[in-house]
Amino acid sequence: MDETPDPAAAPRPPGADTADQGAPPPAAPAAAAPAASPPPTIGQRLRAGRERSGLSVAAAAEKLHLDNKVIEALESDRFAELGASVYVRGHLRRYADFVGEPGADLVNAYIARSESRPPPPDLTQVPHPERRADPRRLVTPLVGLGCALVLAIAIWWVLAGSRTTGVTAVPAVSSQTPAAAAPTTNQPLHVAEAVPANEPAAAPASSTVQPATASPTEAAQRDAATEPTPPPSRVMRLTLELSGESWVEVYDSRGERLYYDVASAGSVQSLEGRAPLRVVLGNAAGVSVLVDGQSREIPSSAVSGEGARFVVNRSGSLSRAR
Repeated sequence: MDETPDPAAAPRPPGADTADQGAPPPAAPAAAAPAASPPPTIGQRLRAGRERSGLSVAAAAEKLHLDNKVIEALESDRFAELGASVYVRGHLRRYADFVGEPGADLVNAYIARSESRPPPPDLTQVPHPERRADPRRLVTPLVGLGCALVLAIAIWWVLAGSRTTGVTAVPAVSSQTPAAAAPTTNQPLHVAEAVPANEPAAAPASSTVQPATASPTEAAQRDAATEPTPPPSRVMRLTLELSGESWVEVYDSRGERLYYDVASAGSVQSLEGRAPLRVVLGNAAGVSVLVDGQSREIPSSAVSGEGARFVVNRSGSLSRAR
């Protein structure tokens, strides 16, 4: 029998084993790259800054004269709980500067975040099914209206009758003196004494009736009419020169808002309004006040912590707001 040669036993060319030993091993599959962590949020940056300063939430709130809930809302990115956007920006800038974070960068990040969110749906444009009025629902209001009308007429009738019956007739006062009674025949007649020519005759009794005393209501109305009217409030120019950033609120005598925002450092805010003007400052030390071009000092009684609340009177002086 013929034997089939084994391929494995076939002679290998010289150098084959050396080539196999120098060949590199097959490359292992590359490990998956770790996913990049998302950047920290605004609240996380604020919390990290507070922790670096070694302050608790209560300590930070006490130093900034804020409520603990405001600090917690800022660090949890719950900005909707702080109200309007202008309040959020003011609290955010102030807290960021306090914990050592760039306030301008965080405010810009908040604005970009607000603009990226889709606007809330307009519920007024949602179609609603047409409602048909039920005539039976109109019966009860009409019955109640009719009963109220009948009751009002009855009360008016009773009051009108009581006023009519309560009026009593006042007898007319006669302007003539009654004639003297004629003497009877049993009484003797006396001769009247002669009146000297140089004595004036006695004045007849007055027949006019003195006017009644005015009621308290009429007297009060007459006094109110004679009281002088207060002078009208004048237009006053208020100038605020800011050496540091501060929250500013200004209202005129009618409560109209003249300024309501965060004023930047180095700016000059010039306002006009009818006195007295009510002013609220978040950083009283960084604001200089001028009234009609005259420098005015903020009263110490109006300063509370870093802020101040005062009133610019009609005379141009400053006093603590009540």
